[in-house]
Amino acid sequence: MGLFLLAVLSLSLKTEFNSVTAPEERPQSANRSADPKEAIPLLGLSLSSASEPTDALKSSQNNVSFAVISDIHILSSETAPMKFRTALEDLFVNQQPPLNLVVLNGDLGDGTPEDYLTLSQILRSVRTNTGKTTPIVPTIGNHEFYKAYHDPNSNAWNSDTFPNQDTDPLAIQRFLDFAGRSQVYTDHYINGFHFIFLGSEKSRMSDLTIGDAAYLSETQLTWLKSKISENLTPGKPVFVFLHQPIFSANSKAQRKYNLVVQQKELAEILQSVPNVVLFVGHLHIKLGSPDSVVKDTFTMFNDASASRVRQAPEASQGLVVDVNDGVVNVKGRDFLKHEWLPEAQYQLDFSK
Repeated sequence: MGLFLLAVLSLSLKTEFNSVTAPEERPQSANRSADPKEAIPLLGLSLSSASEPTDALKSSQNNVSFAVISDIHILSSETAPMKFRTALEDLFVNQQPPLNLVVLNGDLGDGTPEDYLTLSQILRSVRTNTGKTTPIVPTIGNHEFYKAYHDPNSNAWNSDTFPNQDTDPLAIQRFLDFAGRSQVYTDHYINGFHFIFLGSEKSRMSDLTIGDAAYLSETQLTWLKSKISENLTPGKPVFVFLHQPIFSANSKAQRKYNLVVQQKELAEILQSVPNVVLFVGHLHIKLGSPDSVVKDTFTMFNDASASRVRQAPEASQGLVVDVNDGVVNVKGRDFLKHEWLPEAQYQLDFSK
């Protein structure tokens, strides 16, 4: 499959990109005692739950800005923490207008307490150094279940003794403690735009056939079916986030990737309402490459990797999204160079 032509996708390549100033180097925070179970607060603008409809949910505001990064793999290499810090500083300091939200779209680390501790320390340090309180929402990826490959005593990689005394409920609870919520799926409204966050509820620890795919329970799918049709407004997109990509039965890419156990059911729900935009990670696809943007009934964007990009392992990439009056501009970003990627600039026009 690959990137469809303009006429098929209704995507227009936007070649203009703005120069930005790199953030000044800042000293790392001296706070090294962060509790990995202490949630990173959703500071800044209030994120409203769709379960309590109010006039605020039907806001007349027609703009919102957010970023999506994933596959941080915080302790996978010596450079991963630096890349994550640099990406956050670039997003907090260089983006104008300021972002309303940053999504960490899975594979934050290997789901170990050490991963969450390091993530928490960097998040607090960047917030302190930049003075920004931009809300941050994480999703769960397959690697959040990977403590099962780490020896419980040494923390060294040991697949021979998998699952190393770990379980899916324990892995999920560590993620939830970090995320500061009660379940892996949730939703919020910002400026009247609906943001829906999905996540796997099982891993190969429960069933070896799951592998690295996402497992979405019937309860989560029923919840999504209700949420995705809530407060729909003509011309206003609905943004959905899941770490693993999904493809419909009509897509050739389904033969290439099978990354959601309930792929058919999920695709049908996403196709059931207009203007769904899905953001995924997992494949580390270099922005601008084939399959980094896929048009089915909905449009899916892969956000590359903040840690290690396929075909460009030293790079750190992600997406910045600006929405104005039904027009969604999706821009690829190189966080280390603080530059836009001209080969990864897209526009979806839902105003027509």
